[in-house]
Amino acid sequence: MIACPNDARLFDFNDNTTQEIIANLKVFQRFYAPIHGYVCVALCVFGILTNLVHVAVLSRPSMRSSAVNCLLTAVAVCDLGTMGTYLIYIVHFVVFRHDKCNPTFTHGWMQFLLWHVVLSITLHSTSLWLAVAMAFVRRMTLRVARLNSKWQRPGIAWKVSLVVYASVFLLCAPNMLVHDIAEYTHAVWRPSQNCNYPVNYTEKIYTFSISRVATANNCRIFKANIWMIGIVFKVIPCILLLFLSIGLMMKLRDAERNRRKLTSCSSNSSYATSKQSTKTDRTTLMLVVILIVFLITELPQGIISILCAIYTADVHNYLYYYLGDVLDLLSLLNSSVNFVLYCIMSSRYRKTFWTVVLPSSIYKRMWQNRNASQTFNMVSRKASRKSVLSPERQNRDYTLLPTTELQCPSTPGSLRSNTDSSSSPKIEHL
Repeated sequence: MIACPNDARLFDFNDNTTQEIIANLKVFQRFYAPIHGYVCVALCVFGILTNLVHVAVLSRPSMRSSAVNCLLTAVAVCDLGTMGTYLIYIVHFVVFRHDKCNPTFTHGWMQFLLWHVVLSITLHSTSLWLAVAMAFVRRMTLRVARLNSKWQRPGIAWKVSLVVYASVFLLCAPNMLVHDIAEYTHAVWRPSQNCNYPVNYTEKIYTFSISRVATANNCRIFKANIWMIGIVFKVIPCILLLFLSIGLMMKLRDAERNRRKLTSCSSNSSYATSKQSTKTDRTTLMLVVILIVFLITELPQGIISILCAIYTADVHNYLYYYLGDVLDLLSLLNSSVNFVLYCIMSSRYRKTFWTVVLPSSIYKRMWQNRNASQTFNMVSRKASRKSVLSPERQNRDYTLLPTTELQCPSTPGSLRSNTDSSSSPKIEHL
């Protein structure tokens, strides 16, 4: 429990509605707490394995030439660290908490808990800011509209990653001053009688708490740290990601509209246009899904952090106490979902994934069968289209018109400037 003198009150405990809300939070916490550890262990194991594969796929020569993929690799490394430390924490402090033969709250494990808190905040905040950098690089790639744009080069991505890593690490350093390890003087740990310990063996119990320095002067340092976490590490990156993603989706939509205008003059280009449109739609959908995932998982934590900075005692003692497990679960979901999203939405990623996990002989056989099936389907479609034509049109020899005879309807602003391939936006697909 934390107590800050002269602190604003969020809850009026004399109000019936407040009492009902607190009672419902207690019921929810009592229901979810017993299964939280096992859910998180399964999620961490899944996330660690998939992020290892994620890094392996993105590190392939065909993938690491993209700046966005380099940033995705940096995000996966952060997610690996986040889930790795959380897996150790959840196994020791939650799953095996009631082990009678091994002390849980030793000084060594409290040191680990301190580093776990700092590292989890640092790595998770870094991954969020890297997502913002990824959206920015995508936006600049479309804005520059050159295939060899500097924003597509891996060197830019690695420099941005290093700057984000260093900046977030420095800003997270005050977390070391906020928390403290103290001896719990009201009890000692005693092993069970069936454990291999000497008679009357005891060990000191240590606890993890807010330091006196942080709670001095009406919790000034503690509140400043909470403000920084909520604003700098949660709210600002979510807002930036929202606007960047909206701008990027608008840019993709404009590029697709221009492409359809350019290709509408030739009926022979309908298949290529449809295929390119599908790729653009998948890229846009992937951006929307990533945006929704980040907003669902990060924005509530940012709002609660801001509330904690204003109503420190009430939020820390009630909201964090009853909803802390849910917030941790949201963070773990965010760290483990990227691999699934890219497997579903990126054909290039799936192809590279199979080259990593399958032996070369099986991979070649699988893709030969797939290419043969695609060729057969394409021939079948052409034959079916030809069968519905009249005999006169079936015997007609179709050739492309010369470009000088191809006339498209003019539009305000003219499409002439867009016909130059060097000026049309290039879409970088993952």
